[in-house]
Amino acid sequence: MQAYQSPPCPYCGATWNQPGAQACANCRNPLPPPQPSYAPPGYPQAPPQAQPPGYAPNYPPQNYPQQPQYPGAPGYPPQPGYPSYGPPGYPQQPGAYGPDPAYGAYAPQGQPTTPGTTLTLFGRTFTVPMALPALPALPRGLMQFPLRLIRSLAVLAVGLLVAVVLFLGVIPAVASGQISSADQSLKTAASHQGKIDAIFAQSFTLRTSPADPNAAKAQFDKLGKSFNDGLSLIQSDEAAVTSVDQRLAILQWVAPSKGAAIAHTRLRLKSAVNGIKQADQALTASANEVKVIQPYSDALADYTKIGVALAKRDLVAAGAPYPDAQQKIELAISYSHAAGLPPQIAKQVSSFSDVLMSTESLIQAVQAKDAAGIKKFTDARNAALTAMASAEETVPADYEVKTFAPMQKAYDAAMKAIKSAS
Repeated sequence: MQAYQSPPCPYCGATWNQPGAQACANCRNPLPPPQPSYAPPGYPQAPPQAQPPGYAPNYPPQNYPQQPQYPGAPGYPPQPGYPSYGPPGYPQQPGAYGPDPAYGAYAPQGQPTTPGTTLTLFGRTFTVPMALPALPALPRGLMQFPLRLIRSLAVLAVGLLVAVVLFLGVIPAVASGQISSADQSLKTAASHQGKIDAIFAQSFTLRTSPADPNAAKAQFDKLGKSFNDGLSLIQSDEAAVTSVDQRLAILQWVAPSKGAAIAHTRLRLKSAVNGIKQADQALTASANEVKVIQPYSDALADYTKIGVALAKRDLVAAGAPYPDAQQKIELAISYSHAAGLPPQIAKQVSSFSDVLMSTESLIQAVQAKDAAGIKKFTDARNAALTAMASAEETVPADYEVKTFAPMQKAYDAAMKAIKSAS
């Protein structure tokens, strides 16, 4: 099927004019009247139309099929939402594309942007008493003003508003909450004083043990658990008090209205931390001392078996406990330099290791009937035993009382101050 075309315009040659059009859609000049078309026999001919002035009456007749003017296909109305088409040289008709200035900006999922009204600080959520304003649409008269500068000023204004809300409402509320948390941490720490004092009392009799090796082992196992439990408790109190003090140190600079209350609370926290650290130091030393005493006592028990077998001239029985005793004394040596331990402990444990090695070598010399070896290793063992009994390697009996009692006193004073201020 051939597309319809109108007679060409005598001025610009356009062939897309509609039937009966008086002026060209392209150049807007008058068009000649349509020529009579053929009609079958029996049908009336279309009446001729008058020609506009300026045209020759003998213009050759044309009967080209005329193409309809866009938009839309022939026989279809223009579709809404699409821009209309115009001939070259003429402005296009406004269409449905582009943002509508009557509507604001939308988020990526098609949801309108909503200003936030909540803030979260130090794990707490606060509701801002006002919604932050959205950036207004720019009037048409300001379009020539730098858009980036306008947006920067608007963001600055919103930022100042947020800062005012934070400093006048949110941050003081956060500071009040942290002061309450500090009071609760102090009360919790003070409530543990009875348990900690009982553990202090156990540390004063740490090295008073039964003569029976099995009973002594059971006692040291019990003391070790007690010291470790007390140490975990006191370190938990120390961590809680220190953590809230760090948060208040930050808030003290940004919440001037709460400055006096924060300063007073931090003084209480500092005093409590100093006392808690004294208890931490004492219980740490006691727990570390038990770690050395337990394997050291087991090695001593093995050495007693070795001595009994040697007295009976049973060399096989004398050599049997040595590997276990050597393993235990090495474990004691690894703990002997821990925090809070007196230097005498490390020296004595090392000397006892020399005793075990000299005794093992003595057993081998006796088996080989090596007289020179027997004398050499007997002297070495006796020298190590003498060193263990010297003042340089002997911890005084009242060492724990003299060392830990002042620490307990400082701890009790701090807990008393907390309770009196409650």
